[in-house]
Amino acid sequence: MATAFARRYGYSVRFTCNSNIKMAQKLNLPNGEYLEYHHFPGELPGIVFLPGLMSSMSGTKAMALEKYCLSTGRAYTRFNHRGMGLSSGKAHEFTIGSRKEDVLNILDAIKGPQILVGSSLGGWIMLLVAMEMPHKIPGLIGIATALNFVKRRFDSLPDETKTIIKSTGRWEMPTPYNEKPYILSWDMIQEAKQHELNKNIAVNCPVRLIHGMNDKEVPYDISIDLANNLQSNDVQVTLIKNGTHRLSGPKDIQTITRTIKLLVQDINAKDMASNL
Repeated sequence: MATAFARRYGYSVRFTCNSNIKMAQKLNLPNGEYLEYHHFPGELPGIVFLPGLMSSMSGTKAMALEKYCLSTGRAYTRFNHRGMGLSSGKAHEFTIGSRKEDVLNILDAIKGPQILVGSSLGGWIMLLVAMEMPHKIPGLIGIATALNFVKRRFDSLPDETKTIIKSTGRWEMPTPYNEKPYILSWDMIQEAKQHELNKNIAVNCPVRLIHGMNDKEVPYDISIDLANNLQSNDVQVTLIKNGTHRLSGPKDIQTITRTIKLLVQDINAKDMASNL
């Protein structure tokens, strides 16, 4: 049965549980570049997963959410940012703005309202997208949201290191899970300043934030501060005592999928109430 959300927006609903649909789709962008993505139609609002800095659409959480959405008949989309997987471009060329544009292009390509589930850097990007496309985003779920992470990481460096980065135009940022450092350009560091979010963040939809209290990369205080600075009054924070930054273990996935289920229920209930 179509949800109240689908009826309100006039979208048809088609269910699919065909997990054999594995051929990636290609979304051509106006500038000649393209994005690799998978989209499974289903009940609305759908779920769009936004990966973290070094993650792809084939990561543990992305695949686990696909399995969950297929099993429940909910629409689901996962994708690779430019520079990742088979998407065009190179990873070190990305900016915060380009990642936001990638998500906006994906949302333009798929029908209906979508809940954004952003992991780490994806949590920052989902906020920027929700501010630009509020009519299509009925809710957000942030997983270890790395809000303003570029400034936070850069400001923690010694002054000598900052000077070297500025003069060379290159920052080899250490990463916890990879042998090679992640390369950030000086231009990217400067561009990130344009997208920093601090006080009175103009996001008014329901927001659910999940964070591990043992996160060494993005302290859980960031999610608490974010909750206080969002304009939305419908914000909940879930802290996982022994959770690390990845939050990709079985119990973590259960927490995420349970949060999706409850958020969808809240959104549909609110939408039905508004139509009475």
